Amino acid sequence: MVFSGLPMIEIRFHGRGGQGAVIASELLAQAAFLDGKLPQSFPFFGVERRGAPVTAFTRIDTHPIGVRTSITTPDVVVVLDPGLVAQTSITEGLRSTGLLLVNTPKPVESLEAPAGVRLAAVDATRIALDHGLGTPMLPIVNTAVLGALARATGVVSLEALRRAIGEFVPARPEENRLAATDGFANVRMADYGRLLAPAPARPPHASRPFPEGPIATSSSESIHTAAWRTFTPVIHLEHCTRCNFCWKFCPDDAIDFDVQGFPHLKLDYCKGCGICANECPPKTIEMVAGV
Repeated sequence: MVFSGLPMIEIRFHGRGGQGAVIASELLAQAAFLDGKLPQSFPFFGVERRGAPVTAFTRIDTHPIGVRTSITTPDVVVVLDPGLVAQTSITEGLRSTGLLLVNTPKPVESLEAPAGVRLAAVDATRIALDHGLGTPMLPIVNTAVLGALARATGVVSLEALRRAIGEFVPARPEENRLAATDGFANVRMADYGRLLAPAPARPPHASRPFPEGPIATSSSESIHTAAWRTFTPVIHLEHCTRCNFCWKFCPDDAIDFDVQGFPHLKLDYCKGCGICANECPPKTIEMVAGV
């Protein structure tokens, strides 16, 4: 239980719209309350749309929490989408003895973080799909990640987390409880060893919000909505009828044509929404993870 001795724990969640990052922060707060602690939970949105980066925050203490600012110096950073690790400054402000927990099948030792930061990983995507949570294009990984967080930090008990899921998750509560249990059992943690030093005193809270998401006054060329993408369309041209439906329905002008009239993708501007695959009459477009 890495953080059981600290008076207040600050946790920042990073995910994409539709993955359940905001619900994760709320469920964690509910579980902490059931454990007899005093929590606080709130989100921060950049662009409120599916696939866009989303940040959520949870504070947990044994005393009333007076601070109401965004969390800029978290003890724990939780990443629901591994693609965000390379695309955003997810470890900004993370304390030197803090914890980085990432949803990834990769070895925990492969994660990059500032010196001294503890590392943990869980394949929450696989767990979510095993329990039928979400779809292959958008698995709902939040409860599996919370199970891993409970094991890696000890900030809430698995019993309280399962109870919170049962009380506050209306859809498929039993599957979500099982996902949390699997996350708890399958989290992988680096050897902390000498890193278990006492945490330094917390600096004063900054009042500025954590910067996240595109800025409305920027051009699309500077935003690069590819940073939102978790699945990438792949066009199998051998079955393409050149009907142009993919181009007609693409909301981001991310499809162009070659000299023969076949479509090709402008991946810098494709956010992986999957509309082209849904609208393609011959179903020649496949959404592929990790491309």
